[in-house]
Amino acid sequence: MVLGRKDSMVTAVGFDLDGTLFDDRQYVRAGLKAAARALESRTGVDAREDLLKAYFRRDIREGTFDHVLDARDLSPDLVPELVAAYHDHDDDLVAYPETVPVLESLDDYRLGLLTGGTNGGEKLERLAIASYFDAVVVTADGDATKRDPEPFRELCDALDVEPSEMAYVGDRPELDFARPNDLGMYTVRVMKGQYADVAPESDPEEPDATIDSLAALPGLLRRRASPE
Repeated sequence: MVLGRKDSMVTAVGFDLDGTLFDDRQYVRAGLKAAARALESRTGVDAREDLLKAYFRRDIREGTFDHVLDARDLSPDLVPELVAAYHDHDDDLVAYPETVPVLESLDDYRLGLLTGGTNGGEKLERLAIASYFDAVVVTADGDATKRDPEPFRELCDALDVEPSEMAYVGDRPELDFARPNDLGMYTVRVMKGQYADVAPESDPEEPDATIDSLAALPGLLRRRASPE
């Protein structure tokens, strides 16, 4: 049930982080290499190529560690240690080239960020874009996820806007559009990153608009505010 009006004036823009403002495959690749080093230190087994191949070539994005450990006949009890190593790496992260110019161009809007990724706040600092946001919500630090409406309402409250006054920009249909659509936000999908070829599985996951690059967002918002 849509609670807001999709034709309301947008005064705030909320962003997803991973895949939307930077290519999160760089984080994944560095994390898998760190996990491989941890595994080799514990077992003597070099599974770096196995991990990279499972994730990037075979699209095993859920249960990657379980899959590789099973194939190598290693204990699944190692998974927590590998997950910790995956998220503990401190490799450099680089935003999309258009990210900073777009954020700087949206100075007429209040800007927020809502991410479900672990280390969301740390990623923002490493990307050197934390200062652009008036509010940040990291669901990994709480009990709710982006499948729930509460984090989106929390972001609206922090920005002092109604959901109908916010545009939410993401890249992954499964997580980024159903709840904002339910709340009446104007939803925009950026067709980049590892989920660019993933189609929405249901009507609630369909965004209101799609753009090929974040660079097209300011123009999209201007046209929406002043339709011909």
